[in-house]
Amino acid sequence: MATISFNAAEVQPSSFDALPAGTYEAVIANSEAKPMKSGNGMGFNFEFEIISGDCKGRKVFSWITFEHRTSPDAQRIGREQLSAICRAVGVTQLNDTAQLHNLPMMITVAIDKNDPTRNVIKAYKAKRGTGNGERGTGTGTTSVQQQGAGAPQGAGATQGAPWAR
Repeated sequence: MATISFNAAEVQPSSFDALPAGTYEAVIANSEAKPMKSGNGMGFNFEFEIISGDCKGRKVFSWITFEHRTSPDAQRIGREQLSAICRAVGVTQLNDTAQLHNLPMMITVAIDKNDPTRNVIKAYKAKRGTGNGERGTGTGTTSVQQQGAGAPQGAGATQGAPWAR
């Protein structure tokens, strides 16, 4: 048994419900390269943070396959998705996924038809007025998370972030 003093009325609970389908302004707050569990390649986990509107602060996570030794189609689709993200934020030569962090873009989110507790990102587009050139689209399975009240806002929401001005 542990003795504590905690008033639940002072802290809002987090919501892990899927975001409503729609288009949201977001930034990539974090990214990580990881090998596939199957050992057949590697990809990237991207953490998107919604930066405006009613869902501000909510997170959407997406896996994008970059290399796949046994499925050229999976590799092609993943690279198309990565190209769409790069074009949406105006990065044409990508050397490190950190180059994509904190750059505003619009993401179109839908409910996963196989799991209504999850979202899928259907498109990545430039935020109007950014002049980021041609826009691409891509799809990927994602999940969402809302940060609790008083929680740190993650890598993308540090003071002075370009989108926070």
